[in-house]
Amino acid sequence: MNKNIILPDYNHSILNLITSVLKYYNVETNHTTLETLNKHLDKKYRNVIFLVLDGMGEHILNNISPDGFFNSKKIDCITSVYPSTTTAALTTYYSRKATL
Repeated sequence: MNKNIILPDYNHSILNLITSVLKYYNVETNHTTLETLNKHLDKKYRNVIFLVLDGMGEHILNNISPDGFFNSKKIDCITSVYPSTTTAALTTYYSRKATL
């Protein structure tokens, strides 16, 4: 188990993820997007599903199912926000702003 604290990277976080989704739908934003996600969204999908698996961090996913479905489809690993709680993370998704 990794016992190191991982600090948010606000240039590569859930804030940038939601910014990429909004950019896909032509919504103006003030934050940078995730290039890894933008490349997938360039395929111009008819529907985009945004699924939040609360508490499913990379370390948990790697320990539970390293060769499973979610890991096989993973395109990137991003950080959350601080504090990395459900309330702060969902507020970031809803408001497109990182809480401090």
